Amino acid sequence: MTRRMLLQAAAAVPRSPYVNWSWDKWREITDAAPINLTTDQTGQAALSALVQPGMKALDWRNRRAELRRVIGLYAGEPPLAKPPLDVRMDGEERIEGGVIRRRVRFQSEPGELIPGYLFLPSALRGKTPAILCPHQTTQLAKDEPAGLRGNPRLPMAIALAKRGYVTLTYDAVCFGERHDTASGHYGDSIPFYRRHPRWSIMGKIAWDLSRAVDFLEQQSFVDSACIASIGHSHGGYTTWFSMAMDERIGCGVSSCGFDTFRHDGNPYRWSHATALLPRLGFHVVNPAINLRNYSGVPDSGVVDIPFDMHWVLALIAPRPLMLTAADDDHVFPNSGWSTRQAEARLLPLYEMLGDSRRLASYYFRGGHAFPPEAEQRAFAFIDRWLRPRK
Repeated sequence: MTRRMLLQAAAAVPRSPYVNWSWDKWREITDAAPINLTTDQTGQAALSALVQPGMKALDWRNRRAELRRVIGLYAGEPPLAKPPLDVRMDGEERIEGGVIRRRVRFQSEPGELIPGYLFLPSALRGKTPAILCPHQTTQLAKDEPAGLRGNPRLPMAIALAKRGYVTLTYDAVCFGERHDTASGHYGDSIPFYRRHPRWSIMGKIAWDLSRAVDFLEQQSFVDSACIASIGHSHGGYTTWFSMAMDERIGCGVSSCGFDTFRHDGNPYRWSHATALLPRLGFHVVNPAINLRNYSGVPDSGVVDIPFDMHWVLALIAPRPLMLTAADDDHVFPNSGWSTRQAEARLLPLYEMLGDSRRLASYYFRGGHAFPPEAEQRAFAFIDRWLRPRK
């Protein structure tokens, strides 16, 4: 084979974005074992019912505790205590629309500062509702919701500050200033798992958003009873997973950020293609599933997972939640159907708990995006539930 042919062959093989991260390396670090558990979801290809026959609202407390216990087995064990926030303010400037942008940092774990941008509306008076704006899967990280770089449809932090809200966006773990470029996609999770072998990146994401809530509650101008979260893609599942773990987040919108294992076909995206919930990797049994071929690939091992993502959404009820999904989403190719199925399971729960209007959805064609109509509906939903009642 000539040198030219060798170069052409090498070019034909796509470079993996991963350098340090792999599921096998996680297993080596943690010595983790499969979770053997049977629930009413185990063995079922369809999503299980959330409301059982004869169930009353008073029964939900025990059912909810069991759902959270099961999810917690996969999300892992967070630290026992939170350190002081150790807030740093690194300057501010007035930008378009009279909005003030402050560069801030606050402590998540001892010695670990989260960098972010805090936006204050021009007409800030008294206690004001606040909104967290976690970013999508991009190394631009907080700069995109802040409107500094990236997709011009996703500067949510600025747009919502112009509507009169205090907003906060920050770098998620493994992204932005919290990413080592030499480690590749999710490579930063390897040192994380060395420190926290019994936790998960998804659990850490929820922990960090909870620390962001702690930060907002410390601000004298924030109404701590009115805190919401909205995000696209990675920011979408950051929102709903964090809401499930922290009841202080009173309202949420997920844009193109929801899917279930069973409708996606397998949990590979959560355990191998990302480092989010690696314990799910024990349920990947089809050898045809790999980094290039996992979206929508059916795997019989998925039915043995003792929960699905609609259980996580159930932990949010009855707080207001809106899900938007595209029927032609290339990232979550079955998310339109998946979200519809989850919504069908959630609706009886919201009805039982008192207000089905608190659960909303919007389906569209337009790819993995946050189109103007979705934005209009999402912001109106937040206005409806977050604005103080007169």
